[in-house]
Amino acid sequence: MASSFPLDLSSVNHYPALTVGLPIFTFILLLANVGDWLSAVFSLYPGAPFKLDLNRLSFYILFHRSFLHWFLNCLALATPMAIFERTHGTVYTGVTLNLLAAVAGLQYCVVGLLFYPDTHVVGLSGVVFSFLSYVAVKEHQHRPVYTYTFQSRTVSIPTLWTPLIFVTITAVLLPGSSLFGHLAGVSTGYLLGLGYLKVLYPPSKVILWIERKLAVPISKLDGLVVYYRELEAIESRGVTYTSLLVEDLEASASTPAPFRGDGQVLGA
Repeated sequence: MASSFPLDLSSVNHYPALTVGLPIFTFILLLANVGDWLSAVFSLYPGAPFKLDLNRLSFYILFHRSFLHWFLNCLALATPMAIFERTHGTVYTGVTLNLLAAVAGLQYCVVGLLFYPDTHVVGLSGVVFSFLSYVAVKEHQHRPVYTYTFQSRTVSIPTLWTPLIFVTITAVLLPGSSLFGHLAGVSTGYLLGLGYLKVLYPPSKVILWIERKLAVPISKLDGLVVYYRELEAIESRGVTYTSLLVEDLEASASTPAPFRGDGQVLGA
């Protein structure tokens, strides 16, 4: 179940099922959220978990304020989420989304009681930063420092810092975005990458039971998207992480080219 990078954009049926389904579902909710009535019901605010309004901890990530808000989040999430789903399984990734939303949401709420008690947030941006941070942790194990050349100068950036750089850039370009929410997403991604969230996952037999119950609708996905089953994912989750940067460097070294170019990663 090897992952390819960058992803093939020629056809949607090359994409994992949840990576395709989540943008579609959230877009439908965006259309239904006329007048922000759904956002008002499910947006997360600092007092929510303490008032046992727990639905907000899971569902706030599904709603967006505008089309641009939705589009930027889905665009930034597509690649890291697809890589994760291909190596961890579709249902497992769904569970991961819920855990990331809840753990980041709790952090946001605890801090918010002191600094922004009346602020409500929605959107996938925290999850975007969680997946970026997860990838940063895994890349750090292979390449602790990322080095590139800019205007004849060598610039070195600790790999673990890259999500924080994206948070800073986002805060500057989008001053109305939730800085504390993004930082909560980053810290949650670090926890995921370091393995501290493993204890919160259900046993594989529970995921297998879910797949058996959903066998008929899952079979309907053949030819539309790629569904990654738990039995296959169990094996791939136990395999050592393969660095995306190392693969890219090896490919560049083995392929002659008339010039060198710098790559950029887009985040929101």
